[in-house]
Amino acid sequence: MSSKFYSSVMPKRLIILLLLILSFQSVFSQQLDSLLAIQQKADPQEKIYIHFDKGYYNPGETIWFKAYLFSGIYPTEVSKTFYTELLDETGKILYQKTAPISFASAVGSFDIDSNFSKPVIYFRSYTLSMLNSDTNFIYTKAIRILSTKESVTKLKSSVTKTRLSFLPEGGDMVAGLPSTVAFISTNDEELPIKIIGQVLDNQRKKVAELKTLHDGMGKFVLTPEAGKTYTATWQDELGKSYSTALPIASSQGVILKINDEEANKRFTLYRTDQAPEEMKQLHVIAYMNQEIAFRADVNLANKLTATGIFPTNTLPSGILRVTVFDNNFKAVLERITFVDNDDYEFDGDVYMVQKDLKKRGLNKVEILISDTIPSNISLSITDADLQEFNPLEDNIVSHLLLTGELRGKIVNPYYYFFINNDSTSFYLDLVMLTHGWRRYNWDNVFAGKTVPLQWKENNYLALNGQISGLPPNSIGPDLQLSGILRTSDSANNFIVLPVDRKGKVFSDGLIFYDKAKLFFNFNTQKLIFDKSMLVLDNGLRKNNTKAWLDSNLKKSLPQLNAAVVTSNNQVNKKALQMRQQVKSITLENVTVQAKTKTSKEKMDEKYTSGLFSGDAYSFDLLNDPFASSASDIFQYLQGKVAGLQISTGGNGPSLSWRGGTPALYLNEMQADASLLSATPVSDIAYIKIFRPGESIVSGGGGGVIAIYTRKGGDVKPDPNTKGLNYVQVMGYSAVKEFYSPNYATVAEKDVEDVRTTLYWNPSIYLDKTKRRIRFQFYNNDITKRFRLVMEGINAAGKLIHVTKEVISASNEPLK
Repeated sequence: MSSKFYSSVMPKRLIILLLLILSFQSVFSQQLDSLLAIQQKADPQEKIYIHFDKGYYNPGETIWFKAYLFSGIYPTEVSKTFYTELLDETGKILYQKTAPISFASAVGSFDIDSNFSKPVIYFRSYTLSMLNSDTNFIYTKAIRILSTKESVTKLKSSVTKTRLSFLPEGGDMVAGLPSTVAFISTNDEELPIKIIGQVLDNQRKKVAELKTLHDGMGKFVLTPEAGKTYTATWQDELGKSYSTALPIASSQGVILKINDEEANKRFTLYRTDQAPEEMKQLHVIAYMNQEIAFRADVNLANKLTATGIFPTNTLPSGILRVTVFDNNFKAVLERITFVDNDDYEFDGDVYMVQKDLKKRGLNKVEILISDTIPSNISLSITDADLQEFNPLEDNIVSHLLLTGELRGKIVNPYYYFFINNDSTSFYLDLVMLTHGWRRYNWDNVFAGKTVPLQWKENNYLALNGQISGLPPNSIGPDLQLSGILRTSDSANNFIVLPVDRKGKVFSDGLIFYDKAKLFFNFNTQKLIFDKSMLVLDNGLRKNNTKAWLDSNLKKSLPQLNAAVVTSNNQVNKKALQMRQQVKSITLENVTVQAKTKTSKEKMDEKYTSGLFSGDAYSFDLLNDPFASSASDIFQYLQGKVAGLQISTGGNGPSLSWRGGTPALYLNEMQADASLLSATPVSDIAYIKIFRPGESIVSGGGGGVIAIYTRKGGDVKPDPNTKGLNYVQVMGYSAVKEFYSPNYATVAEKDVEDVRTTLYWNPSIYLDKTKRRIRFQFYNNDITKRFRLVMEGINAAGKLIHVTKEVISASNEPLK
């Protein structure tokens, strides 16, 4: 990015212009880039946003969610495992889930106990990188549970006091310099309170008006006098009177002002006449995403003020952090400001192509994106009459650009992006002035010190273990455990675990769900092995400690309409009865008239998931009588895909496609050619091959070859595992499938359908080859109004948030 600064004439004659001189030869300029790179590598400052299927829940329902993970302003490429927990009000963990992170996202669900009687449950999620960083930024959300056993409309405590905080721009007021002082007034629940008042000096002289301008925030300009103190006398919106002291002004020093200009941020530095020598030579940096955008050395030795601009029209939208150092490289002033170039969203839409709000009517919805960049999207469709909705509440845009970066509660954060005008920009700058943010410890930065890595991230799941009980000196340099990892879906994966001289084994890069069995033996017959000799775990963090919870998360939940709560309780009572009835219905009473699926559709549904679904070359080896004649899978594929070059020889198979090398996967876990070559063709059920650039899985730029071994009823008895020892290993949390009834194929039962979430799809992937996709769902027996919420990201870090309500037209009677 450009490091050039510009100066221009200030409106006051007494202010003398200064050309800001860049000092690229200085140690400061030479080293700071690399020092921040060290910090970024050690602490990528990840953040999480969660798209829930709806805003609150009933006992017995399922919380469906999708997590989106960013590092700065880009989708994360750091963490591999997502951790999430449900907590009670004491911080006790009720449930835990883990999931692999792919395309900067993870999906999952929690089932709420039907007997859960508390009004709130807490959802907490993180990565190990976030645990190593500032844990104040771990994602935590209070979720209201509409329990019939306890009032849910009275979660707020009695408000006792309004709090007022003063925050001078840049950090401090300095005597004799015109300081901008921001303020924020809130109640005990961090909700904004309107106030009005005045600022008086210690001689009771009025020096400034005090009045909130937006959501409890405001600002004024004060030039403090040496030796004087200042106090605000004010009243809140309830008529209560208060008195609050302002921060004491420093006698000498420097202040910073930042103002918006078209395509620029103008900064101005002022110093006092008797400022210390180290404050007459200043160093200014502006950085975003832990990378320096602008920097300059400022000479104030013979001047009292300097001004310049940061050209921001080429920056991505987000928070720009500005730090001013003195000549000893001590940070003396800091400020954040928001750059809004209206470039943070990608163009897309969701709409109904067939609408039927009648009882169990068939509805069809289409998603369309205009861009060709791979996108990752989730969609929820719920009963709008049972879910109150605030269009300005936190969503993927406001969270990843604003609330996920700042401390303290921000009310209606999407307001700052939904409405784009000068007033909004002014109010957003008040947010910048009044909320804390992630700060560097600059002494540590210059010393090259980073956050301690308390938790180490593996490459997805690991087989991490210790062998004990072997005879002395029996562990040679080539000793290995070799065997088969059989996952819960009966897929077999061939595993080799080298054994080090201390008896430790380790291998990572695995993705599987639920329980798996590892059948194994030594690669030498000289050693007799018993499974009790191997202690093995999956390398994931285990957490049983209570979490500290901010009580304001519960207190600041919005009040619900009593009628909505009553309606939810009535519907949930029917839903609980419906679940009991459904359990008692036998399959004998189900009449199926489904359209027959093709063999390819059946194989795709059975073997592939998520990023590996979609259009591609596919080969069904279960129904290919010639497959068994191939010596290995690469010989089988030779000549079957146009442009894919496969050569075999003494050094193993070599692959190329349009100048690149295809990525190889075995059961959706990245593998190398030697492993696939060693996999017997008779064990392989299905192959999918994506053309170069048409898959968004890791390494897909040169194409993707995904191999799937037999599972379920396709598995033949494996003589290789007979008589082998095995240990059980836990994988990622089992994935629950969202149930959406198909009333075209299932005979209608005498059971009322009162689902409140009608459709949930967290795994929608679009790109240049598939920019449009359709889904269908059936209405329940009660919903008269749909709410559609679509959120997502693309590979360039752009965001999308679309909400719509769908109602019946006046000429469409509902039955």
